Amino acid sequence: MTDTEFHKVELPIAGTLFDELFHSVTFATTGKGRLGNHLVGEDARGVPLVRTTTAYDLPAHYFGASHRRIVEAFNDTFQGAPLHVNHALIEVYDQQYTKMKYHSDQCLDVAPDSYIALFSCYEKPDTLNRAAMRKLKIRNKVTEEESEVLLTHHSVILFSVTTNAQFQHKIVLEPVRGAKPADTENRWLGITFRQSATFVQFRDGLPYFADGTPLTLATDEQRKAFFRLRGEENRSLNYTYPPLTYSISPADVIPPLPAL
Repeated sequence: MTDTEFHKVELPIAGTLFDELFHSVTFATTGKGRLGNHLVGEDARGVPLVRTTTAYDLPAHYFGASHRRIVEAFNDTFQGAPLHVNHALIEVYDQQYTKMKYHSDQCLDVAPDSYIALFSCYEKPDTLNRAAMRKLKIRNKVTEEESEVLLTHHSVILFSVTTNAQFQHKIVLEPVRGAKPADTENRWLGITFRQSATFVQFRDGLPYFADGTPLTLATDEQRKAFFRLRGEENRSLNYTYPPLTYSISPADVIPPLPAL
């Protein structure tokens, strides 16, 4: 596997993990037809942090057995170096959420030589057809060449942080030519696993970086700057963020909860 490709792995997990995963966290509504929250690993260095432009009011949850099972199944199946992760975005999309803008994942806090793994599952895999199956559309930032990968049930799409910087992607649900639209809801649940290189420790309920600097909620000016920097990263092939000691998400300054 090179650092500039998207690699798909089918996990040998029978049935569906949807219900177990859906009830493993408390979800926040992040848009029409879209739910989300974060998962974090337990680490002696503190709580892994991945700051993004999405603001959450609910605290993250620690990884539970169902989340670790996915990583273990991937490492048992993939013929390559083990996947190391300590943070994840867990989301659920229904039929109301079908479109997304091209983007690169935000990597302010993600370890530079690590990998990102997108896991997919569906609520009703036995009735899953192409009309209800989402796809990952990919676009090269330089050539604008496009490709796509079907997000099949219990699959993982693996790509490096280097690849993430060179490409943009989006998860979509598109009409299938010659096929009837899905007549029943078949929700997609996805988990984007990654490895954070940034940690905070909570003391008296407040988060601090390793050097003792507090992690604070962004002011209005900092929030505007954060979105501007994010836009630069999204367009760049090798963007490096300046040091930032704030987050726009209230959840990042709240201690995580156990998995449900």
